[in-house]
Amino acid sequence: MRFDELDKGNLRSAVWDRVFRCLSDENEFKIHLKCLESLRILSRDKTDLNDLITDERLKLIIQKAGASDDDLELSYDVVIVEALKLLCNVIFNSEVAQIELPKTECLKNLVKRIQNENSKCQFTYNIALLFDIRLLFLATAYNVRCRNTLKVEVKADCELIKTLDTLSHEINLDKNEKMRNNYIEIACEVLKALFNLYIDSDDSTDCLKSQHEKLVDILYRLLLTKSKTDDLHSHTVNLLTVIPLSCVRSIIPPVNLIKNSGGGHVYESTDMTAIHQLLLFLDKRLDNPLNLIENISPIVTALVNLSKSQRLIRKWTRQQVLPSLKGQDVMHRPEEDPHLRGKLCKLLTSPITEVRDLVAEFLFILCKENVGRMIKYTGYGNAAGMFANKGLLGGVQRETEYSSESGESDTEEYDKYKENINPVTGCYEEPKSNPLDGMTEEQKEHEVLKLVNLVSQLTNNGLIQPCTIGEDGKPKPVQHVLELQEGLPKSQQYFNNDNDSE
Repeated sequence: MRFDELDKGNLRSAVWDRVFRCLSDENEFKIHLKCLESLRILSRDKTDLNDLITDERLKLIIQKAGASDDDLELSYDVVIVEALKLLCNVIFNSEVAQIELPKTECLKNLVKRIQNENSKCQFTYNIALLFDIRLLFLATAYNVRCRNTLKVEVKADCELIKTLDTLSHEINLDKNEKMRNNYIEIACEVLKALFNLYIDSDDSTDCLKSQHEKLVDILYRLLLTKSKTDDLHSHTVNLLTVIPLSCVRSIIPPVNLIKNSGGGHVYESTDMTAIHQLLLFLDKRLDNPLNLIENISPIVTALVNLSKSQRLIRKWTRQQVLPSLKGQDVMHRPEEDPHLRGKLCKLLTSPITEVRDLVAEFLFILCKENVGRMIKYTGYGNAAGMFANKGLLGGVQRETEYSSESGESDTEEYDKYKENINPVTGCYEEPKSNPLDGMTEEQKEHEVLKLVNLVSQLTNNGLIQPCTIGEDGKPKPVQHVLELQEGLPKSQQYFNNDNDSE
């Protein structure tokens, strides 16, 4: 937002000076709220904001927000709320404030105020708490250095987890929709602040590991929340991407430890409802082709981490995303499947490499990093890019850490069509007559030479670069197209490796 009319002469500076003079005069206390409201609106314009927010003025705003040492015990009121809103605007738009605010005691005092709220016997909604936490989020987003200080000196993460724990229970109680949405709004701010605090976290200490595990318990409850939850689930997913893998086991609690298993998504006596909600969230995001990196990357990253960390999550997720193929499933290309498998396969050839590689990694993990199985469910054409990146084009199955226990085998319907499934496209094709049938050897040789000459022309013109598979399993440019025939035996072996045991 810009207030161009303030660009004339020294008007902008004069307006700020006048408002701050009134704000600093206690005899004018009756208009202090209006002063803060005016400054909040003025602070939306970044013009000269770095110069207008002096240390003295920043100190005054902090005082009005009740976040200075002398005012910490003040009860929330409309002036405090308005000052907090102003601080949020200032730190959002001013690089100077982003540096200077964390140098004050403001953020530490906000954490202490949150601690006071946590110590109360009964939680009551207060909009000021929302802006306390939002200010912590903005400060830790724009100033990385203050994250560790807040964790070490005032245990900001512990207090935010306590608040989130309380909110998770309040959200799921039978309250009116407006109040639930208010709680969800605060919970989203807590999740965003915790993401900043934990983005480079380490679970090397037992205390921190226990803290992360408690947090995952809370995230489980939030994922089971009904109501309007898109933002809530989105920020929950973001936080899951930075939780250490060793701490996520409680996202799938044993069914005997919970009163309700959510929606009946039980697998091997384990509640998979939270994972089910994550897959529903992924499915919904896949239907939105805009902002793929922002919309798809966090949820796929979370599912990759969860599948890597817990065998049961991987096995159950595989059944949902890559169920056993039946006859109708192989009549069309994998990317034409209207379910999750097809939506993900479409992204395997996306020009957005970050999304493409992440989705490929997810599907490959569900396939237990088995090359043949990946080809079976996605088609070689869709997965070739990932195989090339990983050096798996040679068809040699590398050792993995996955168990080798047997599981489902091919369905009878799939076996019926298996011999006529084109591994490149991943779908059934009617048997075709050999175009070379009826030709003499001379005619066949003539057609081969025509093909070789055509490929040579395309190569010489720089339109294509023929490759064979090198010893490292990656594409290796050839000097002459006749070298391509050397890789044929490997290719045949490559496509035949489609064992589907779990």
